[in-house]
Amino acid sequence: MPEWSDSALIIGVKKFAERDAVVSFLTQNHGRHDGLCKGAFSKRLTGTVQIGNLVQLNWKARLEEHLGTVKIELLHAYSPAVLSDPERLTALSCICAMCSFLPERENVSVFFEKTLEQIALLSFEGWAERYARWETELLKVLGFGLDLSVCAVTGTTQDLIYVSPKSGRAVCRAAGEPWRDKLLALPAFLKNDTVSVQDKEEIKKALILTGFFLENYVLKTLDCTIPAVRKRLVTYIGGHKNS
Repeated sequence: MPEWSDSALIIGVKKFAERDAVVSFLTQNHGRHDGLCKGAFSKRLTGTVQIGNLVQLNWKARLEEHLGTVKIELLHAYSPAVLSDPERLTALSCICAMCSFLPERENVSVFFEKTLEQIALLSFEGWAERYARWETELLKVLGFGLDLSVCAVTGTTQDLIYVSPKSGRAVCRAAGEPWRDKLLALPAFLKNDTVSVQDKEEIKKALILTGFFLENYVLKTLDCTIPAVRKRLVTYIGGHKNS
């Protein structure tokens, strides 16, 4: 009987029967994984089985390919820190929902750490730009990584302000000028983690960029749709100053 324990973020909860739930997790070492949590809506567990919570997870099943059952213990609840802020709370929900794109049961330990860090820092300033960077990491782990380091046409690393919608590679100002209307804008902060966001328009452009590749590459491959919560988050981000 296969069995393992791991740290995990709860990324989805679906009611099953009266008090049970099928819970989706992003685990540290076992990828995205589901399991049946008995008594998920009981008084004992209702505060634990919440999206965005970090838990200690024990999973077991008769066979490896089965859904299996889980027992969980709360390690940290992140939602209380952002409950009073609709924007950050929406960001928390969006991160968890977007993790549903990840391949099931495939180890993504580095991405797990980046996602945990993103959630842990939601209550701090700069959360919106960090979220935009996180979407580029999501694209990468899904096999659609953007190459923003060098111009696809000239090989220069200077003045990169566009991204090709066909290749996902950066294009410099001079090479991209004749096709500027067909290229995507590349905000400077996506190229370099040390560059600060100048205004909210940069974050909007970043999310248009990542959203394009999510819509036109990832979703067509996975045959799914972008969670509605992302649209709400983009609306929120478009309306605030860098906070």
